[in-house]
Amino acid sequence: MNTFDPKSVRSGEKKWGYINVIDKLSTKFDMPVMVIKGASEGPTFVVTAGLYPLEYCGVEAAGRLYKNINPKNLSGKLVIIPVVNMPILQFRTPMFALTKSLSPFDGKDITKVFPGDRNGSVTEILANKLFEEFILESDFHVDLRGGELEESHLQHTIYLQLGQDIDKTLKEMGIVFGLRYCLPSRPDISHTSPGTLAYECVKNNIPSIISESGLGYNTQPSEQEVNGHVDGVINLMKNFHMLEGELLKPKQQNFLLPDRERVSASVSGIFKHIADQGDLIKKGQVIGTICDFDCEVLSEVISPCDAVVHEMMPRRLVYPGDRIYSLAVVGEPTGFNSHT
Repeated sequence: MNTFDPKSVRSGEKKWGYINVIDKLSTKFDMPVMVIKGASEGPTFVVTAGLYPLEYCGVEAAGRLYKNINPKNLSGKLVIIPVVNMPILQFRTPMFALTKSLSPFDGKDITKVFPGDRNGSVTEILANKLFEEFILESDFHVDLRGGELEESHLQHTIYLQLGQDIDKTLKEMGIVFGLRYCLPSRPDISHTSPGTLAYECVKNNIPSIISESGLGYNTQPSEQEVNGHVDGVINLMKNFHMLEGELLKPKQQNFLLPDRERVSASVSGIFKHIADQGDLIKKGQVIGTICDFDCEVLSEVISPCDAVVHEMMPRRLVYPGDRIYSLAVVGEPTGFNSHT
């Protein structure tokens, strides 16, 4: 495989190839990098996907962005990494049947080890390569996600709020991306805690958000799910004057409250969902059942609050304590919609 130099792309061009991440006796793998360099000057925008490569929707959207954007219409530079964590994508085989994006080399979750360590384990080296060579060279960053194989996930953006000047830009990005819901977050919440890419970007004064669009278990993403990411990135590029055109606005958009309510199985049995991602539910509503083989209901799954279903875990056999729902309380409208 030929080595690709991302810095060799000239103004008005787009190219992609592979860069080597690690080349040792025990481990060798590369990472794909796509570069679109505009005909005129502007910001550097980095888009990542495949931190969790089993979130296939983000990977597909990243490729669509590269295919569809013409460098002649672009101001600045767009760097797209469609799959950061290639070993996990490649290890998704019938022999391994991975359902979670933990590295087969060291068992680590890359979203917990940023900014990485060039002398560390395989996942730490990968995180460091991405962070040092691409993220720190960017003006803006978006990570395209979409639920892993065991998730049915709500369309929304996630952005950190630290009580600092950068908060305004992060909130703007979360809203302008244009998905149905926007989730402000804190460092004590797992998806934006220290060690995550979003947190470490913001710590280095690089505005970074997460976009969630994709049902996870749907390994053939729908056009609506893919376009949620594609249209969102295009919106941000228009907002930051990298592309021309009007912003696409959702029919309705609301904030979500940061803390989610997790609902777990109370008994062992066959889980049958009633509510799914995006459904608005009421406190006390039956949102699922856990049954025996004869279809006798052993336990009803009851919503503890008025909420929207943030996540439904499409498991079948469950044990007491298994998480089967994640709920989010809907907040105020953002004011960014097609009626304004």
